Parts: sequence; structure tokens; C-alpha cells
Amino acid sequence: MPFTRPVVLIHGYSDKGQSFESWRQALIALGANPVTLNVCTYISLNNEVTIPDIAEALDRALEYQLKWKDGEPREFDAIVHSTGMLVLRSWLVSYGPRRGRLKHLVGLAPATFGSPLAQKGRSLLGSIFKGNHDPLSPDFLNAGDRVLDALELGSSFTWDLCHRDLLADPPFYTAGSDTPYVAVFVGDTGYTGIREVIDEPGTDGTVRWAGAGLNTRKVTVDLTRIAAGSAGKQTVTISPWADGRLDIPIIGVPGANHATILSDAGSTSVGGVSLAHLVADFLQDVNTENAFNSWLAKARSYGSGAMQTMDASGDRDAKGWQQFVIRALDENRDAITDYSITLCRDATGLPGAVLQEFETDVHPYRADPSFRCFHVNLPVEVLPPDSGAGQQSTERSQQHLYIRLNASAGTPLLQYQPYDGQGMPIPLDPKNGDVLLDITSLASDKNRLFFPYTTTLIEIRINRETLPLDAVSQLFYFLDDKGNSPWQETGGWLSRIL
Repeated sequence: MPFTRPVVLIHGYSDKGQSFESWRQALIALGANPVTLNVCTYISLNNEVTIPDIAEALDRALEYQLKWKDGEPREFDAIVHSTGMLVLRSWLVSYGPRRGRLKHLVGLAPATFGSPLAQKGRSLLGSIFKGNHDPLSPDFLNAGDRVLDALELGSSFTWDLCHRDLLADPPFYTAGSDTPYVAVFVGDTGYTGIREVIDEPGTDGTVRWAGAGLNTRKVTVDLTRIAAGSAGKQTVTISPWADGRLDIPIIGVPGANHATILSDAGSTSVGGVSLAHLVADFLQDVNTENAFNSWLAKARSYGSGAMQTMDASGDRDAKGWQQFVIRALDENRDAITDYSITLCRDATGLPGAVLQEFETDVHPYRADPSFRCFHVNLPVEVLPPDSGAGQQSTERSQQHLYIRLNASAGTPLLQYQPYDGQGMPIPLDPKNGDVLLDITSLASDKNRLFFPYTTTLIEIRINRETLPLDAVSQLFYFLDDKGNSPWQETGGWLSRIL
């Protein structure tokens, strides 16, 4: 069956369109007319350019390349690599009336939630080895600071973008005619040779497996005080998987890493089916939800061996990887930048109860540490029976689950104070100021917290209060009729803290 729509191919950060040559040749061999394959090149190595800037330039280029200026609402498909996914998603949320023209979106190792290498890229080393090398260019040795900022783990850009498409109501990616069908592929191995030094566990060398997919949910932990007389509220809630949204899991590609998934389009074959064949079938045949589900079953079969390799890539008692992006805010939605969070299996919070896997790989977003990204090699015992983790999972999933939270305002004048669903203060641990929250409901099969190869957003809201809580604040008070403060009789608190 011939290709019926133009295909737009969008590369990633610091790359050029020539990197898609392998895919271009593979698609031509499978029946695509070379004229319909539109390979782009864009500038990412400029310190002032942002991903929304590139998305706007993409819209302008599409307008001319696909002749939208003549008024014809021409449809197209897209294949994106790495940062190309963020560029296209930015285009989708910014140009709503046009997004119905995109019918299929293929992500090759997409940086859906950024990359652990992004912060390294802004260093001098990144400028030398990845930056613009043209000495005649005004961008000489630029590393694309603003693009890299968006690509950093836990960035405000990916958080906001996720709310605009993955968590949007109505959802973006459905079986309807005004949203695209989506397929996501990622290699099951990291780099080899000298580039192996930058590999991190649970990645294809550049992007995390758990941060590539588009299956996402959000947990809200609301510990703010409610208005007097209002009804109680749930302290912890989790968003459902959006009704009507397509299931968009990652498909593993055996033997591929972040670079070879782009350079070796047709070389990886399973049962006589190559990655290029899978993509061509997706672009040509998937036009209904039934067709998508049928194709997805075939794709999962193709990637099953790679997914087993990825499952076994961490600790021997762990299975798969998950990413959590946490943001802490006060009641005014101002950032809380100094906080710690621990996940516990019981209320003691003792070392044996702490889920250590939750603390081994934590990345605070450099521009705003209220955002934290956690990368977890999921222990078998936290996974439900349907994950294939066995009887041990069934037994441990019935246990309790707690969050231990501590936040500091950095001054004795202020304190972060949590409240329960009835607006009553939650007692803080007198030794260290921790608050313990029971989130056992998130351990149930219905609202479970742990899903391999997904990214979960967690927003924590907590009140920022002046001290003391039960008297006139030391931060603001009225003098008596003699001009004295109410604190002078106690020895002068102000002199003690200055």
C-alpha cells in the first residue's frame, strides 16, 4: 500500500537533518515517494533560542512546505527523534486549529521528559564537544542554553507542557480525527566505546526509558488549610488514566541505543519484521482504534525481548524503571525550594522501612529546585500481580505506604505547616519537623502509584505560616500605648535571632 501523506522528519538537539538518511532510504524501499519525505534541519545551538521558538519556525516551514498558504488543509505524518518530540508537542499545543492535520506521530527515543545529559551540556565541556564549532558563526561555542534548560530533568518546561497535552481535558492523543495516533520506540541498550562513560542505568545512553513514553498520571498531595466552614477534602488524589486517550506504551528495540535507532532504521529485525517495517505499517494502516490496537499487539511482540532486557537491567530484585517528577508549592503557589521527601513502607521511617530505591537517583532542576526528578528501579515487592512480579508482589502490595516530608523556610520567623482534610494542623515530628502522610490508597491496584516505564507527576501543596501559630506573629505586630512591643517583656526575641 503506497504512502498517502507527506512525512515530516524532525531531528534532535545539536543534530542535522542528514542524520535521517537511513530512515529516508528505508522508507523509500518500502514504497514512499521521495518527494513526500520532508527532512528538516533547525538551529538548537543558539543560547537564545527556545523550543517554542523552534515550534513557531516549524509552523512557518510547514505552511510553505505543505502549501497551507493556498488554504488546503493538507494532512501529514511525523517521525521525530529525541528533542524533536518536544518541538512537535510544543507545536501541537500552540497551534490548536492545525493539530488535526497531524495523523501519525512516531517517536524514536523521544526526550518526552528531557535527558540526564542536558545539565552536562551546559558546562564548558558541553560547549567544546557539543557546541557550535563554526568560528565564523555568531553562535560560536554556544551550547543552546535555553533548549538544554528545557531538556533538563524535572524542568518547568516539560512539567507545563505535560499539563497542556498529556494531562489535558479533553486528552490530546485519542482515536478521534482531530488528534494523532502515536507510537514510541526506544533502544534497550546504552552506548559502547568511549561514549559509554556518559551512560546511566535505565537509559538508551541519552534518554531514560521511563521518560520516553506518553502514558502519564499526576498525584496531588494537598496539605493546605481550607477555609473555615467548608467541607472536608481529600488530602491525596491521583488523576485517572484519561478516558478516551490511547494507550501509548514504549516499544523496545533490541540492540539499539539512542544513536543507532536513528542510523540503522532497517537493520534490527525480529521474526522477519524490521523497525522500519513496523513504522511503515503504522503510518499506512492505522486509521481506526481497532487497527491501532492490532498494530500495537504486533509491535509489543516485536519488542518483547528488548523489554525483558530492560526489565533485567537493574538490580536482581527489581523489575523495570519509573520516573517521578515532584513539585512543592505553598498555598500561594510559590515554590518551596528546600525540602526532602522519603517513601516508606511503614510509619516508623526507620532505615529498614525506607524505600531506598526512591532516594538513589534524585535530580533537582537547577533553575528551580522546587522541581525534583526521581528515577527508580522498581522493587518487585511494590508491583501488583499483573506486572509479572509474582507472589511476592501480591503479599507486599497489601502493606502500607507513607510519605515522610520535611520542608524548611530558612528562618525561625516562618514554618511550613501541613493541614489535614478538615483544616486541622498535622503534627510535625518535634525532633526534625517531618510530617508523615499515609498514602496507602496509592498502593492499591485501582490507584496504584507504581507503573513501570511511565513518568508520574507529584504536586505537593503545603501552607507557609508565620510563627508562632497560636499567637501574634513575631513577623508583624502592634506596639502598645507606650511604644513597646509585646515581646520585650520576654527578653527581646528580635535581639536573640539577629
